[in-house]
Amino acid sequence: MYSLDNVQDMALVDKSGMISLIVGLPDQCRVGLEIGRAFVPPAAWSPSSLANVIVTGLGASGGVGDILQGLLSPNCEIPVIVNRDYGLPAFARQNSLVVSVSYSGNTEETLSAFAQAEAQNCKLIALSSGGELLRRANIGGIPQIIVPGGQPARSAIGYMFFALWGALQQLGLVPVDESETDEALKIMERQRDAFRSEIPESNNSAKKLARELNGKLPLIYGSHDFRRAIANRWRTQFNENAKIHAFSSSFPEINHNEMLGWVNAVRQGGDWAVVMIRDRNDTARISSRVDITRKLIGSEVPVYEIYADGESSMARLWSGIYFGDFVSLYLALLWDEDPSSSRMIDSLNEQLATAQ
Repeated sequence: MYSLDNVQDMALVDKSGMISLIVGLPDQCRVGLEIGRAFVPPAAWSPSSLANVIVTGLGASGGVGDILQGLLSPNCEIPVIVNRDYGLPAFARQNSLVVSVSYSGNTEETLSAFAQAEAQNCKLIALSSGGELLRRANIGGIPQIIVPGGQPARSAIGYMFFALWGALQQLGLVPVDESETDEALKIMERQRDAFRSEIPESNNSAKKLARELNGKLPLIYGSHDFRRAIANRWRTQFNENAKIHAFSSSFPEINHNEMLGWVNAVRQGGDWAVVMIRDRNDTARISSRVDITRKLIGSEVPVYEIYADGESSMARLWSGIYFGDFVSLYLALLWDEDPSSSRMIDSLNEQLATAQ
C-alpha cells in the first residue's frame, strides 16, 4: 500500500512541486488581494452603471467566476454570470462588466469572448499573467489585472480570485470587509499546518479522506449557495490533479432528478462514494433535505460529510476549497499521478493549433 507519510517518495511522484504550490495558497491569496487593491477603475465606471457582471473563462479561470457568483449572488442586486464559451450572452452591452479571465492569456475561447466584448462596447477587464490576452488589452487600452505566472492555472486560483475581489472593492461593487478576508486566510494557514505532507496520515484529515476515496468514483454534493462552488472545485481538482472522474451537483436540485440514479447505481457499476459539502448555516429545509438524502443513499454507498470552518461566508468557502485541494493532491499521489501534469489537455491544444 502506497504510503502518504514518506515525503521523499511523494516528491518522486510530484515532479513539478504541486505540494509546495498548494501549501503556498494562503500567501498567494494575500498577494492577489494586494494586486487587486492597486487596481484603478476608469472614472466613468460605477456600480450604478452596471446591469450585470459576466466572468468569462474556462477551467480554473472560470472557477474564479463560480466562487465570485457563490459569494455575491445571495446579496448582490445585479446578476453575476459565469460564461464558458467562445461567445457572450446577447444581453452583454455597455452596461455589462465583462471580466475576461485566462491565467495563461492564451485560452482561445476567452480570447474570442474578449473580442466580442470589445465589439459590443462592454466595460471590460482583462485578468491574466500574460499572453495574447494582455497583448490585446494593451492595444485596446483595456484595464488589466496582472497576476504572477509560471504555474498551472488551477494552483493560481488565489492570485486570480483575490485580485479580482480586490479590484471589485476598488470599483465599489464589493464591500471592503477586512475581517472576512482575514478570517479566511487565518483559517487557511491553520489548515496548511494541519494538512501538509509532513503531517502523518494518522493525524491528517485530508490524507485520511483521500485514502477513503481512493479507487472510488466520487460524487460531490454541495448543500446550496456557495457550497456549489466548493463542490465544483473539488470535482475539477480531482479531474486535473488525480486524473480521475468525479462529478458534482448541489441541493435542492439533486432531489428532483439525480438521487433516483442511486436506485440502480450499484447494478450499473462503479465503486461509488459521496462527499457532502455542508454548512452549519444551511437553512432548515436544506439541512433536512441533506439529512434525509444521506439516509436514503447511505445504505448503498459510503457518504462523507464535510463542514467548512469559519463564521463568514468567505472563510467557509475558502476553507472548504482548501481542504479539497489537499485531498486531490493526496489522491493524485495514491494514483501515482504527477498532480501538475496535464498531458491530455496539452495534446488537445497542440492538435487544435495544427487544425486551424
